[in-house]
This record gives sequence, structure tokens and C-alpha cells, in this order.
Amino acid sequence: MQLSIGSTIKKLRENKGLSIEEFAHGLGVPKEVVEMWENNSAYPDITLLSSIARLLGTTIDSLLMFETELTPEDVNNIYKICAEKFATSDYYEAMKMCEQYLEEYPDSLFLKFRIGSLLQEYIQLAHTEEEADRMLNRSIQLLEEASKIGDLEVKQAALYVLSSLYTMKGEYEKAIDLLNTLPKISVNTGFMLSTIYSITGDSEKAKKIEQESLFNNINNSIISLASLWGIALKDRDFEYALDLANLQRKIIMDFELEGYLLGNNILMFADTFAVMKDKDKTLNYIDKYVNWILKTYEDKLDLSKNKYFNLVENLTPTMSYEYNKQNFISSVVKNPEYDFIKYTDKYKKIMGRIF
Repeated sequence: MQLSIGSTIKKLRENKGLSIEEFAHGLGVPKEVVEMWENNSAYPDITLLSSIARLLGTTIDSLLMFETELTPEDVNNIYKICAEKFATSDYYEAMKMCEQYLEEYPDSLFLKFRIGSLLQEYIQLAHTEEEADRMLNRSIQLLEEASKIGDLEVKQAALYVLSSLYTMKGEYEKAIDLLNTLPKISVNTGFMLSTIYSITGDSEKAKKIEQESLFNNINNSIISLASLWGIALKDRDFEYALDLANLQRKIIMDFELEGYLLGNNILMFADTFAVMKDKDKTLNYIDKYVNWILKTYEDKLDLSKNKYFNLVENLTPTMSYEYNKQNFISSVVKNPEYDFIKYTDKYKKIMGRIF
């Protein structure tokens, strides 16, 4: 992603209808020098900025502050960089990087959508409840701004994520109002596209579309099963809750998605047995969760190695060891439902493995 003064000069020169030769002649420099500027391999001397701005019909300030528009690819690259920072670095450094990009490109609504969504994913990493609340509010602010974007698909995605943030904040009426504005049914063009690609011999494109459709459907099924499990647990229907957790686990294992999804499934079992006050099974499942954290390496998160989804570009941020540890703290250590096991030797040994 090259967004330097050289790119700006080229864009404005072309907008003025000036050839490189005409522009170079007007400045009194060889055309090769201008070519170097526009290729971002050299920068114009500061003494030339006034003349450059005059020829391009702009000001020096505008020339230096001019921003080329971020493409969707640029935004997704920034997203990946920031997600990697959260996964491998300090929480504060990752937040600082996100804010720097937002400050650098304040008019990109798509960037606000991507970073706002990213912050939602990593709220667990906040060190205190106050920091988590600030991160939640920042994510809401970004997504509220992003929802004004003209791209209908991005707008609807922003509103959907925003509804989940309002729910987290306890603003249920806002969440309901947003969800009621979203279309309940959408046409799946992918099915017809994959059929056409298959007929015309482009099997790779057809396969990619169907893999993406399958991946999205599985993720939706996982979420729906988790929601049904939560309702069952609240109603103290433990047998049904365990049936739902087992069904979710079967889907995860059958499609080889353990690296992405198994951790939360293990916690579903642990939560169920914790509410049931089954000491041995609760300890067994939190031990399994710690094992999952310690054994989930990056290669297990690489969809290109998954035979069902090797063509899927998964933009879900990688959940780092630090993220999973923080999730363990909020889900188990700080959860009063687990207080009945915290005096046991096994619990203390489990804590020693992860801290």
C-alpha cells in the first residue's frame, strides 16, 4: 500500500492533463526525476514544493495532506496488520496502531467498519472493566459512523455488529430497532453463480463459492446452537443443553475446525457442569480448555490446510494465546458459578499451567 506524495503528484498531474514531460519542463527538472517521485523511489526537494503545488493547482498543505482513497484491499490489509498486532503484541500497542490508522484515514467508512468490528473481537483483552467499557464505546462509535456508508452490504454488516454491541451494553431497545431495519431474506446469488461457473468449466470458482457458502452456514449453525444452549442452560434443561453442546462439537470435529471453534465448545460443557455443581466434570472440562489453549498453534488455524475450506479467505482474527487466556479469566476465574471448585488442588494445578 503506497500512499506517498509521489502517488499524490501522479494523481493530480493526470487530473490536470499534464504529461510527465510537460510537468518536468514546468519545474525545470529531468522527466526521470519526476518518474522517480511517482514511483515512490525518491522525494521532491522541499524547495520545489511551492512550484509543484502551483503547477498542480493546489497548495503545499493540500499537497502534503492529500490522501488517495483506500481500496477495500488496502483496508483489509490494515485490518490484518492490526489483528496480528492484537494477537502477538501488547494490548495498548495494538490499540495505538488502530487509532493511528483511523487518524491517518479519517474519511474511510470501510476502515471504521473493519476496525470497529476488530475491537469487538478483542474486548476480552482489556485489562480492566473500565478499559473494556472504553473499547466497547469506541467500537460502537466507529460502527455508528460506518453505518452511513453507501455500500449496502457493508452498511447491513455494520448495523448487525452494532446490534450485538448495543446488546453487550444492555441497550436492548436500540439493538431490536436496528435488527428490525435489516432485511430478513436475501437472494443467494452464489448458488446460481457456482452453477454457471461449473457449467462453463471454471470449477475452481464454483468450488470457492460453495466452500465459502458452507463455511458461513457452519458458522451460523455453531452460533445458533450456542444460543439455543444458552437458553437451555438458563431454563436449567441440562440434558438438552448437553445435547446441543455435543451436536455443536460433532460439527466442529467433522469439518476439522477445532483450532477456531473447539475452545468455546469446551467452555459450554464446563459452564453446564458448573451450573449443575458437578465438581469432577467441571474440573475435567476446564482442564481440557487449558490443554486446547496450550496446543492450538498457528498451523491449526490455517484454512488452506483444511480439505473442506482450502479456498476460503477467512478474515476472522486469530485468537492468540493471550486472548484465550483472558477469555479463560473472564469465563472461569471471574465467574462465581465456578467458586465451588476454586479451593481444590486440581483447580490450583490447572491455574499453574496457564499463569
